Amino acid sequence: MRALFIAVFTLAACTTAPAPDAGGGSELAQQIRADLSRLDGELAAEGVVAAGIGEAADLGGGLTIRPLEVIEDSRCPGNVVCVWAGRVRLRAEISGVARELTLGETFETPHGAVTFAVASPGAWNDWPEREIPRPAYRFGFRRA
Repeated sequence: MRALFIAVFTLAACTTAPAPDAGGGSELAQQIRADLSRLDGELAAEGVVAAGIGEAADLGGGLTIRPLEVIEDSRCPGNVVCVWAGRVRLRAEISGVARELTLGETFETPHGAVTFAVASPGAWNDWPEREIPRPAYRFGFRRA
């Protein structure tokens, strides 16, 4: 009977979630907050124009980009080791013309070259929704 009690107690200890620390949540939540802060900085960087789904990013000179939907977000989560880094593909309207864009790539438009530079939030495995609500996608574009 004592062996059974010890086994049950040991298994229960293994399945208990770690308690949040006093510094503002779990370690994963702290990593995600730091990543969101970094990405907010990239979205606010000089020359970057940001927009969410359905919003227009006006890059000037008649060039606007309106993200319509995320086609693919296969990025490797920040807390996982992956063989492939993955990618973000976005369907967007560029000055009235629908087109697919891939994060990190530069594309030509009649109004000049543009780079799809930033996508937020970053990818994370097991997002701690109770500690940090997952924000809506934001995308950053800059003239190349």
